[in-house]
Amino acid sequence: MAPVKRKSATPPARAQKAPAQEAPPQRASKATAAQEAPRLSRAEKAAMTRRRMLDAAYAELCEQGFRATTMDAVAQRAGVAVQTLYFTFHTKDALLQEVLDWAVLGDEQLVPPQQPWFKQAVGEPGVVDAVAAMVAGIETVLARVAPLIPVFHAVAADPAGKVYRHSEQLRRDGYADLVDILSAKADRRAGLSRARAIDLVFVLLGPELYRSLVIDCGWSPTEYTDWATATILHDLFGQDPPPPRRRGPSRRR
Repeated sequence: MAPVKRKSATPPARAQKAPAQEAPPQRASKATAAQEAPRLSRAEKAAMTRRRMLDAAYAELCEQGFRATTMDAVAQRAGVAVQTLYFTFHTKDALLQEVLDWAVLGDEQLVPPQQPWFKQAVGEPGVVDAVAAMVAGIETVLARVAPLIPVFHAVAADPAGKVYRHSEQLRRDGYADLVDILSAKADRRAGLSRARAIDLVFVLLGPELYRSLVIDCGWSPTEYTDWATATILHDLFGQDPPPPRRRGPSRRR
């Protein structure tokens, strides 16, 4: 009997076939990035959703005003169900309060005495540098609050108006503390009382005036900051201002 030929373990055709090409680097890098990306906790996801809702509410209020802004519109803009918005904030008045809190406290949600600009103003030995640090820091707050001014004008006689009135009282109390801090660094002008100094700072560093000069008249933030710094130093302490910073372009039309 003729011997049976054994089959080759690897057919010649397959043995000669070129090796399979590797996956494109881009596809592999995406897979690796997906594997390495940390998973967000439930609390982190909730915080991100809350932030989206606040951002959407801020934008709607600035663009549409309080009465024309609806919870449905805010939810749609934030990409959440309206039930989620109501569950988180309950009412539009409460949502307005949260938006104002963010505008004043910023992303870090720090009260002014805990914010870097406040600590810098306190730490400066001279009143000139202290006022410059104070005004520069407060300008970042005014830039967020000023676009909301028409909203609070519209609800001045409504329960929602208490939100802004309470915020303004807190601002005045905070400025009183700042006037005391600055007055410990330099004597106030002769005849200028503490109460009058607080009045001047309250108006000069207020969202109403900031809105008028920067948003309505087209001043740049740098122009406003330099002017407010020079005015406070001159009117409260009779001091010359620091050299003006490089001015950004104004927004005059």
